[in-house]
Amino acid sequence: MKKENVYLIHMFPDYEPPESLKSVLSQAAITAADIDPQTRRVEVCIESAAYIPQRMLHQAEIQIAEVYGLTQLRILGTYPPDQLQNMDMEDLMAMFVEESSMCRGVLAGAKWSWDENTLHIHLAANGKAVLEECLPAVLRKLREIFSCDLSVQIHPGEMLDGKALFDRMEKMRAAMIDELPKAAVSAPQKEQKPQQSDAIYGKPFRGTPTPMEQLDLNSGSVIVEGRVFAVEHKDLTKRNAWVIGFDMTDNTGSVHVGRFMEKKDAEPIIQAIKKDGVYKIQGKLDVDNYTNETVLRPYAIMPGTMAKRQDTAPGEKRVELHLHTAMSNMDALTNTKAAIKQAAAWGHRAIAITDHGCVQSFTDALHTVEAWGGGPKVAGTDEVIKIIYGCEGYYVNDVDDRVAIHGTKNMSFEDAFVAFDLETTGLDYHNDRIIEIGAVLFQNGKEIDRFQTFVDPGQKLRQEIIDLTGITDSMLAGAPSIDEVLPMFLEFVGDRVLVAHNADFDCGFIRAACQQLGITYNYTSADTLILAQNLMTGMNRFKLNLVADALSLPEFNHHRAADDAVTCGMIMDKFFEKLRAMDVHDLHGINPAM
Repeated sequence: MKKENVYLIHMFPDYEPPESLKSVLSQAAITAADIDPQTRRVEVCIESAAYIPQRMLHQAEIQIAEVYGLTQLRILGTYPPDQLQNMDMEDLMAMFVEESSMCRGVLAGAKWSWDENTLHIHLAANGKAVLEECLPAVLRKLREIFSCDLSVQIHPGEMLDGKALFDRMEKMRAAMIDELPKAAVSAPQKEQKPQQSDAIYGKPFRGTPTPMEQLDLNSGSVIVEGRVFAVEHKDLTKRNAWVIGFDMTDNTGSVHVGRFMEKKDAEPIIQAIKKDGVYKIQGKLDVDNYTNETVLRPYAIMPGTMAKRQDTAPGEKRVELHLHTAMSNMDALTNTKAAIKQAAAWGHRAIAITDHGCVQSFTDALHTVEAWGGGPKVAGTDEVIKIIYGCEGYYVNDVDDRVAIHGTKNMSFEDAFVAFDLETTGLDYHNDRIIEIGAVLFQNGKEIDRFQTFVDPGQKLRQEIIDLTGITDSMLAGAPSIDEVLPMFLEFVGDRVLVAHNADFDCGFIRAACQQLGITYNYTSADTLILAQNLMTGMNRFKLNLVADALSLPEFNHHRAADDAVTCGMIMDKFFEKLRAMDVHDLHGINPAM
């Protein structure tokens, strides 16, 4: 029975490869797979009739891992012997470099050629011994990939040694650098002198750093100088190697520095590179095969320097009166000690700490003062900087929420008023609609007249509104629209005062409807909710039914507009009695009494 091939794109059906990968991956048949579900690491062996360059496999690894949430995916390819000569020379060079980083320099400028199954490497200079040390491991990998016998012949260039070899390599490197496109420089800069300290990695170098904001992949070989703000090296224990990685900035931009290195080469960098340290890097910009981000591959690192920021403003130094520190949550990251020291170094005589809503940074400021024997000295003087302890407070309006009467109209407690209530499709008067209006004309505790109607909202009701009010879509069928109802309601109100429980809500919907229809709204309102909070201090909750129970009013059908309106009017009449006992006899006297 013929075995059916399972192709890579079948194993990962959710992955849609780009056109550049689709044709090659569709011919890649899976021969083995190792899956670790706990660590989400996958290793897949494929077999393809055509050679697939390693950079394309790396691209597929990154994209598939992202689609399936894998921590790591490795795709290992094998090919027929006739594809040996189609192998990408960059992949061949990478095999040597993986065994020893010295191979990169030796293979610089080399020429490659095939003679049947014999690979000829023509070096530009010497270095044959370095390659021959790596050759057994490289040949073993090639035989595993192509399942055939092959040999490698290394042809050295001029047999240079010692200083002659060094001079030749420097000449070759300089020539390569001259051929690379130069990064644009916004302004000529004075060349910095080489650092006095020994190089941390590689050979000492000199040159003018390129601002990081000008870096791109066409910059070629560059020198950058900046401060390290993050360090993350990876230990490849099984390979006896490291991937060194750190991020640095020169305050114009930032760059990630990273490189795969043998353990012995990486150790000096790991020990020397520290967060907040300043370094000078010579290297080449490249694209990382795994992250697809720009990375600077270093071939020399030296200690660097960064000029301190200066306060060049003329005249007397200002005093900062509004400093937020890291204690101002979600607002600042400033270190208290660093800010005080910086202000003193710039000649500022004082600095005020004003975090919002807290004073936790006061202790940091005090410890800074104590550590400096009274405080850091103001630059150019014997005077210590003065710390002004402050706080940015919050204004809480505890007055408006006690105001029960809104509007200018006055009335005595014997005059008529309109108590009303609305049922709506929601709580937002900008987007929701009125579905019922109930209003009652009250005078001296008696109901004189009543207004009640359903209103067609022009939309289906949500189930929670139906459950709350008992109003259904069928009950609203055929009801007039707000365009018809509102003028009738306002005619019923006349120029009387409106009374409601939580008047902001009900009056807000009436005001919005008036605005929609171009009707002027200038009504005065009284809020029985605010009055209850002021006059019934023994209660904790002030819902309409709870207030009615506390005042011994009759039971009613809560959340129906007409019934709520009647109860609201009866509550207002009870409050008039309480207000008269406080020697308040008209509407204008209520707010001051509160």
